[in-house]
Amino acid sequence: MRLVVAKRHGRRGGGLGNEMFPWAKGWIASQVLDARLIGPSWGLNQRKYHRNFGTSRLDFLAEETLTHLPHHAFTESEYRATGEIDFGAAIRKWATAQELKAKSSYVVSVEGMWGGYPAIRNARGFLLAKLLSSRDALRNAYQVVSTLDRRKLFVAVHMRFARDGFNSTVSGEDVRGRFNIFIPGEWYLWACEELRKQFGDRIQFWFFTDRRGPEFDEAVRRFNPGQMRQQGLTECSDLLLMAQADLRVCSVSSYSLAASFLSGGPYLWYEPQLSLDRGNYSLWGHIGPQHAPWTPEMSDSSAPHDANATGSALFPGTAMGVGDPLPESLLQILDQKLLLNDPRTNLLDYGYLPEAAIKA
Repeated sequence: MRLVVAKRHGRRGGGLGNEMFPWAKGWIASQVLDARLIGPSWGLNQRKYHRNFGTSRLDFLAEETLTHLPHHAFTESEYRATGEIDFGAAIRKWATAQELKAKSSYVVSVEGMWGGYPAIRNARGFLLAKLLSSRDALRNAYQVVSTLDRRKLFVAVHMRFARDGFNSTVSGEDVRGRFNIFIPGEWYLWACEELRKQFGDRIQFWFFTDRRGPEFDEAVRRFNPGQMRQQGLTECSDLLLMAQADLRVCSVSSYSLAASFLSGGPYLWYEPQLSLDRGNYSLWGHIGPQHAPWTPEMSDSSAPHDANATGSALFPGTAMGVGDPLPESLLQILDQKLLLNDPRTNLLDYGYLPEAAIKA
């Protein structure tokens, strides 16, 4: 009997964006070790995710029982000691050193957000499959995508507010490097207005939030007055829809980050939150090791760019503040997205492919 236990965040578990890390790590470990995955458990989670995934309210008992028995814990320090970035490569190297392959039965536990998205990149298909199979997800997603014009840009705007447990800030307060902060509603409105000015009727918006409020209602009124209220569970379908969008306008949250990770496409971030050092912005700059290229968070190829030598590089993640223009890099990406959305240029849609395009 070989088991991998993906441990939930804390006693009551965390938000869906946070829980994706141990879930993905657990699945990768189960594949590498040819083991059965247990957890993360949802039964104690205050957000009641057990309803989304059809699990028992008592699923936490298996997780807690197994992790209180003698077992092998793959910890952050052991992950870093392998020198690997990919979680699968790291746990394979660790398991070899532990001689686990020689054992017929064992329990391995994994946990935490350490290693970041580069570590779990190969689990995106698994996470998407879990979201797609969750309760109400496919129905809810279809209700939205069936109303969209595929020829236009689809922009997903994720809004979070101080009353959702996020920290409120005052005007002029330094928020660089801080997470779970409240973004002023005017930033979302400014970003959407700049996008609409640039793309006119070639763009469409959809707004997502945990809880409606005046700022959310104003954004919907201005930019998507026909937006419907969906019934049923929307935690997973919202994430899927955001991942499908051509652009994500993000809140400072793990939920927005998860949508951008699952998509692999462009996203717009709140500039005042990013850390700035020697002419380079970074999302995780508040974590010191990001600046050390020998740590798993940064491979040699991801060393900071020379701020004056970026040339015509395109950046999937970009940022702006209230009053700023849209970054040129983002405009270039969105212009390309519009061209790719045109069915006339897609052979699958009975479109055409000019001979000159492949014989130039």
